[in-house]
Amino acid sequence: MKSFFRSILFLFAIMTVIMLLLDFSFTKVYENAPPRTKFQYIRSLKDKKVDYLFLGSSRVENAINPKLIEEKTGKSAANFAFQSSKLSDIYTVLQLVKAYNITTEKIFVQVDYNFNVEEGYSNVFQYELMPFVRENEVTKEYFDRNFKTDRVMYYFPFYRYLKFETKIGFREFVLNVSKVKTRIVTNQGFEPLLGNAVDQNYSLPSTTNSSNIYLEKINAFAKINNLTVFYFCAPFCQYSKNKVFIENLNHKIPNFYDFSNAIKENEKFLNCTHLNQDGANLFTEMIIKKMLLNTPQ
Repeated sequence: MKSFFRSILFLFAIMTVIMLLLDFSFTKVYENAPPRTKFQYIRSLKDKKVDYLFLGSSRVENAINPKLIEEKTGKSAANFAFQSSKLSDIYTVLQLVKAYNITTEKIFVQVDYNFNVEEGYSNVFQYELMPFVRENEVTKEYFDRNFKTDRVMYYFPFYRYLKFETKIGFREFVLNVSKVKTRIVTNQGFEPLLGNAVDQNYSLPSTTNSSNIYLEKINAFAKINNLTVFYFCAPFCQYSKNKVFIENLNHKIPNFYDFSNAIKENEKFLNCTHLNQDGANLFTEMIIKKMLLNTPQ
């Protein structure tokens, strides 16, 4: 019997060592490979200056073209938006800007129907962050907030790579080792969309919450760290219902720029909430004119 238990302990020890080696190898590769994800792109800007930063969900990721901003203003810009981001995710990205010592003149934060959301998180941001979850207090805080019931993923070596195998597993590891590039760096975080299929049945929420705790955290964090933050709402298609929701935000959020009705042409939208590439370039021009060239210094 003792021999049996010794064998079990030996196998457990061997497995633990293998897991530790795999965890170390995967993490080092993700840390040092050329950026393939938005999170890697943000890390690559550590200790650098980017004049204008844009934070938000896919409604920003697909709508703000940093290259066009640089061409028109002569200032550097980057799109730090993630698909499906809530204000809690945006708050974490803002904290990472400080943690990675990325200096900036102005930060632009998207607020729309996400004002009514305090629970949940971006499913893209979560797996892109996982290789770096032990990197600093900001990523640890994000993990503690969203994965309270799955702490083994933080402490047990390599488990997070197994859990998100389809996103950061062996295939993505090989692509990072091989330095296969995506367009994330080339486009500076912008992901243009092609096509046009506007849904005429889209509705914003019928009621507006009194506040959002993460918007309050963003304001407090910006004030403590002397960050200049402006808020804006990207366009919705003309068929969108309950746009009074956005009007209500005007009364709740200072420095709020409402572009919800700024683009009337349906051909500029992929769907009611997302601009296509032509719409994105038109909206970026509007941002340049109304927010970058005319905002208070």
